[in-house]
Amino acid sequence: MRECPHCHKDIPEDSVFCYHCGKVIDEVSVKEDKGPKLKKNPRKNSWSKLGILLFFAGLIIFDFILGTAMNAVGGNVKIPYYISLVMYIASIVCGALSLYIDKQDKKRGYEPNGNKNYAYISIFLSLFIGLVNLSQVILK
Repeated sequence: MRECPHCHKDIPEDSVFCYHCGKVIDEVSVKEDKGPKLKKNPRKNSWSKLGILLFFAGLIIFDFILGTAMNAVGGNVKIPYYISLVMYIASIVCGALSLYIDKQDKKRGYEPNGNKNYAYISIFLSLFIGLVNLSQVILK
């Protein structure tokens, strides 16, 4: 008998489906199940969420709202772009820090608890929009 990787109940060795939960037992999930178990991580990793928050705050508040308002009243549009550029750099740092902490936790035997997708989004979107802002500041 072996354990279903989904519901963790005993099933026969040659099972293709689990007769308890009905899910497919594929070889990838069986190989992952035999790997070392990671301990529950007692520490929180919210850096990726902070990176997403900084990205959207820079994009919506400084680029869209303040940039449009400054342009409408004839003010210096570069100021909100500079502020949002700093926020995008901070967002990239937060995303990278989240990935780094998860990698270190995994080396120590703890399961990663940062959101890898949020980290990648905050890094790459901030990099892209930050470069667009930088080109706008240089060209104006």
